[in-house]
Amino acid sequence: MSQGLRVIHSAIPAQCYIYSVSSFVTHLLKGLSIFNLLVGSLEDGGGIALTVSFDRVAHIFDKTRGLPPHIMKKLVNALTAELKGCRTILDAGVGTGRFAKPLQNKGFDLVGVDISSKMLERAHQKGVKNLCLADARHLPFRDLSFDATISNHVLHLIEDWKAALREITRVTRSILTSTTYGSPNPLREAYEELLKKRGFEQRRLGISEAELKSFIQPLRFMVAITNMPVNVDKTLAMFDEKACSHQWDVPNHVHRSVMKDLRACFAGKIYYRDVQILVWKTETLKRYLKMSNTSSS
Repeated sequence: MSQGLRVIHSAIPAQCYIYSVSSFVTHLLKGLSIFNLLVGSLEDGGGIALTVSFDRVAHIFDKTRGLPPHIMKKLVNALTAELKGCRTILDAGVGTGRFAKPLQNKGFDLVGVDISSKMLERAHQKGVKNLCLADARHLPFRDLSFDATISNHVLHLIEDWKAALREITRVTRSILTSTTYGSPNPLREAYEELLKKRGFEQRRLGISEAELKSFIQPLRFMVAITNMPVNVDKTLAMFDEKACSHQWDVPNHVHRSVMKDLRACFAGKIYYRDVQILVWKTETLKRYLKMSNTSSS
C-alpha cells in the first residue's frame, strides 16, 4: 500500500481508502460505522466482473490517453463555465486526475472517486487531493453532498450503470456533467468489426455518457472542441498495448491478427473528432430512473 493512503475500517467488512482528505470531505462522508461499500472487489458473484478497474494499465494510462495541452486547457475552461455557481464537485471515475487537478487549481472543492487504487496513486502523485477508493454504485457520501458531479467515460465500464447513476443523483444537488466525443472512434469500430469476422463477439457492460443523451435529454450540450485532429498512428500504438478495456478479453493471437489488418487500413492517416460537454439536471435524471424502475417492476 502506498504512502499517503489512509485506511478507514468500518463495522461492515468493507474498507474506504482515502488519500489526504480535507476537513470538508470528512464532513461529507457517511458515518463510518454504517459504510456499505463494495471496495477492493470487482465482482458481485458468479465470477463475472460488473465494474472495470484500470489497475492493469495505470502505468501507461496518461501516455495512451489525453488531449494536447492547449486543447485540454480550452476544454477545462469550457467545463469551468458550465460549473459556474457550483463549489463542491464529485469526480466519479477520477482516474489519474486529468480533470480533477486543473479544476482543483481553479478553486473547486473537488473529491475524486475511483475503483482503481493504482489510478488513484497516479492522481495523488500529481498533487490531486481528496481521493477515495470506492465503487460508484456505492458512494460513501451523505445525500446531496455535492453541487455537481463529473462523469467522463465511466458509465460504459459499469454493467449496472443505473445503480451508479442513482448513487450520483443521491449525492448531487444540481447537475451532472460529462465530456464526450461527438462521434465514435473509427479505429475502435474497425477493431470490433475485425473481431467479429474472426468469430469473437465482445461483451459490453454499460452505456457511454454520449449514449445516455439518447435516453435522457440533457439540459444543454455544447461543442467545446471542433475538428480536433487525431493521429491514427498514436491510436494504433495505444491499441497495440491493449490499453483499452474493450481489448482485455481478446486473446493475444486474435489481437495481433486484428492489429495487422488495422495497420494496413489506417496507418499514417488522420481523423477528426469534436469534443462535447453534456449537462443534465439531477432532477431530470431522478425522474428517468424512477420511470425506469416502474416500467421494469
